[in-house]
Amino acid sequence: MLFITDVFANKNLIESQPEIIFNYDKIKQKQDSFSLQFDFNKAVLMMEKEEYKKAIEIFKQTATAIKIPSFLNIAIAYYKLGEIENAKLYFNNIYNYKKAIYKNTFSYMSSCYYLYQITKDTRYLDIIIDIAKKHKNLTEHSKRMLADTLILLKEYEKALQILNKMKFPLDLKKALLHLKLKNYVQAEKYLKLAKANSYNKNRFDKILWIMVYRDLKANELEKLMDNIDVINKRKNSFKANLELPLKLFFNKDKYSSKEYLEFVTSFTKKREIDYIFYFAPFVFSDNQEIIYDISKGFIFKSKQNIQSLEKMVEYNAKFIEIIKEDPIIRVNKLKSLINTKSKSYVYYNLALSYAHIYDFHNAYNYFEKAYKLNPGNKLFSVMTLIAAKRIDKKVPDIKYIKSNIKSDQGLYKYFGQALFSLFLEPETKVKEKPLYYEDTIFYTAIQFLKNKKDKKDISSSVLFEEYNKDPFVYLMKLIQKRKNESNFDYFSRLQDNVPLYINDNFLEGPLVVTRYYIDILKSLGLFYKANLELKAKSTPSFLRTEALKELYIGNSKKTLEILNSLQQEYGLEDKYTMYLQVAALLDQGRNNEASIQISLIKAVLNDHDADFLTGVQLIQDLKLSSAKQYFKSKYLDSMIDIRLNGLDEFLESL
Repeated sequence: MLFITDVFANKNLIESQPEIIFNYDKIKQKQDSFSLQFDFNKAVLMMEKEEYKKAIEIFKQTATAIKIPSFLNIAIAYYKLGEIENAKLYFNNIYNYKKAIYKNTFSYMSSCYYLYQITKDTRYLDIIIDIAKKHKNLTEHSKRMLADTLILLKEYEKALQILNKMKFPLDLKKALLHLKLKNYVQAEKYLKLAKANSYNKNRFDKILWIMVYRDLKANELEKLMDNIDVINKRKNSFKANLELPLKLFFNKDKYSSKEYLEFVTSFTKKREIDYIFYFAPFVFSDNQEIIYDISKGFIFKSKQNIQSLEKMVEYNAKFIEIIKEDPIIRVNKLKSLINTKSKSYVYYNLALSYAHIYDFHNAYNYFEKAYKLNPGNKLFSVMTLIAAKRIDKKVPDIKYIKSNIKSDQGLYKYFGQALFSLFLEPETKVKEKPLYYEDTIFYTAIQFLKNKKDKKDISSSVLFEEYNKDPFVYLMKLIQKRKNESNFDYFSRLQDNVPLYINDNFLEGPLVVTRYYIDILKSLGLFYKANLELKAKSTPSFLRTEALKELYIGNSKKTLEILNSLQQEYGLEDKYTMYLQVAALLDQGRNNEASIQISLIKAVLNDHDADFLTGVQLIQDLKLSSAKQYFKSKYLDSMIDIRLNGLDEFLESL
């Protein structure tokens, strides 16, 4: 072992240093063994200096005594020079010598590895895996080759298990594997180790750049700011952004099946809000003087303001017809009823309809108008705050609204206080009694969500028992895991019972139902097996679902055609539709148009996700000082993702 150079004893990449130690006994028997040792190591150093032709000449001489390792290095040198046929010839010499599997295991595995790189024939990778299975005591080099093979096969977890058993640190490779597995904490740990032990400027810059990528993926914005500052100081000579460019792309596999199941079983804050908007009631009066008598219908307690009553009855008659329409059509028709004399409940109903189509910015605007026209209505007040929370908007007079909700006066006191406690200030106690509200689905839905948040048993919820025909309730009940139900039985039941064909109620209507249904399909791996067609219907809400389906099956051109048509006819400016367009543009490689669309979302909606994506683009352009202001909150979009182009190739090259 004395002839192994220090250079290679300390190197992570030892492709030019095969298992030469196993040839030592044979070499020392020869008179010129010292000379052969010296020449072999000299050629190895030439390989390191990329003097491949000189190395080849020497390895051809050492091949007389050290045949297989010399052949391997000759083949690698030709491969590096781009002389693929010569490389292939020497790799095949090793591959065809089957005894090398046992005597020169690493060299044989290496020849298979490179033959795969040349031919892309996966049988060579299968051979490496098979050899590794049969050899229990693999050398460090062979373990490394096995790990590299598993990386090519995208079996990152298995590759990481092999690397963790090796003596070599290989910190950067481990870091990238953890990135691939979304283990962002571990990725950071190994990136820091790799950075601390990197003395090559180009490698150091790449590690720093990958750390920025990790921060973006992990949504760790404070660490992102720190790493941006470090890059900014090295900006004049920094080139890692050109070698591994940050790119936005449509990622249909952004989340795993397990993550989608978590989304439908444990609601995010946003899904909780969407849930409340779904079950919230439409309102037909904004005056506490108006009561409903079974025999006389709507009447006033006093004999004044008959004109208001007539307008209310007229609006209600129209609304009953409009409510039957598709949610997108409903919004347009309700909007046409708005005039300068419209009552607060007219604005509230429009706001709720906007929430059903995921246009939360317009929902907030109209909830706010309803509240300002009738500050005493606690439902209008709390919905204003909840809608603002949905879009991360600061409400100017929030202190006044909060004090108003907590007061003992006004309409819908129970709903106002219950929702305020549920979404805004959990420590606030609900003083009001529900009274006759207990008979409504809204009351039941609020109780269900409260119990769910408190982690109480919801399997026998009143919501499930009394309102099972509601499509959203049906799906929520379906995905509840039963008591003592094994995981196998649970998933089997879901796969057998999730509607794949008779699913009209889930493909049109309020978007919260459609998105919930699609998340369930993705969690079970059934998205591409479900029938997402409604041949007899072409409602705008279904067409928007069809646009999503076309995007996922690779027809992004059709997606854009559908969405552009819907926008022209219905004037859709909601975040969901606009991000679908961004995803479709990215899928088509129309990156500049996608960037323009992101800028439009930012301008129209003042959206934090659009800010985040803008910041990513500025980081790529090394406009680092400007970029920092755009990372205001975490990024959680389900379609548009961030990647480092060339990262896979970089990982495979390590």
